[in-house]
Amino acid sequence: MDSIRSVDFDKIYEENMSTVYRTALYYSQNEHVAEEIVQEVFLKLYISKENVNAEAVNAWLVTTAKNMVRNRKRDGWHEILKGDIFEDEDSDLLVCSTEEEVMTVLHDREYHEFVEKIFSDLHQMNERWYDAITITYLLGKPQKEVAENMGVSLEVLHSTLYRAKKWIQRKYREEYDRLNET
Repeated sequence: MDSIRSVDFDKIYEENMSTVYRTALYYSQNEHVAEEIVQEVFLKLYISKENVNAEAVNAWLVTTAKNMVRNRKRDGWHEILKGDIFEDEDSDLLVCSTEEEVMTVLHDREYHEFVEKIFSDLHQMNERWYDAITITYLLGKPQKEVAENMGVSLEVLHSTLYRAKKWIQRKYREEYDRLNET
């Protein structure tokens, strides 16, 4: 995997800034939020440039922008309800949350807390499992690279991932099923 060098960063910014902005605007429906998301996405790219595959940077940028908007909506720190159902008095936009939207936000928050609990418990249970799962699935690193970085064979990594996933399934299956029923 080729990482992004500082020299490439300016070029990547110029080529993708408008796409990231349009993505953020589409999902947020708010120009100010979209501008903030663009800044945050490219800051995150700059900080993580060694861990982002240069060949997949366009997809990474769009996905990151979309997820940042969704996270803002989920966490409720986008421009909604400043004490009442209105934004600012100057705003032409009336923001109301339907019952369905509120339930979605609550469900997403509960799901997020559930995932955090799994990873926290996994880390306490076995740090090696935690590292293998995090690097392979969250960071999206190739398993061969993960195995090399962990100093194990590919077969040992496969075994580690299998055991960690089985442990998660045994311990959290009921709660996972309950969350997905709603």
